Amino acid sequence: MMQTLQTPSLRTRRLGVAEAKSKLSEVLREAAKGPTIIHSRGKDVVVVLAMEDYERLIAEQQTPVAGGATFLKRIEAVKQRHGGGVSGFEPAHLDFRASEPFARKRTRRE
Repeated sequence: MMQTLQTPSLRTRRLGVAEAKSKLSEVLREAAKGPTIIHSRGKDVVVVLAMEDYERLIAEQQTPVAGGATFLKRIEAVKQRHGGGVSGFEPAHLDFRASEPFARKRTRRE
């Protein structure tokens, strides 16, 4: 089952090898907006994709693993790509007092 890529832009950019070579930085920045097809001598050679799109394609090709293991592998890949995760993260302390769920509310009589 092959699904189409969900990209912010439906526009697919097409460049020749020489133009892609001269505008490589721009091609890499634009990958987030949609794929870029690079062609040579009238033949499509490669596609430049955003990393998220590539990971989605790879995940779709693998056989499903029960229990969310595929999801956890994708999360691990994203963590590694962004510096290893949140090991130093400390959530803010919440100071609250639990209320009695079955206590009657006091009503004022005037």
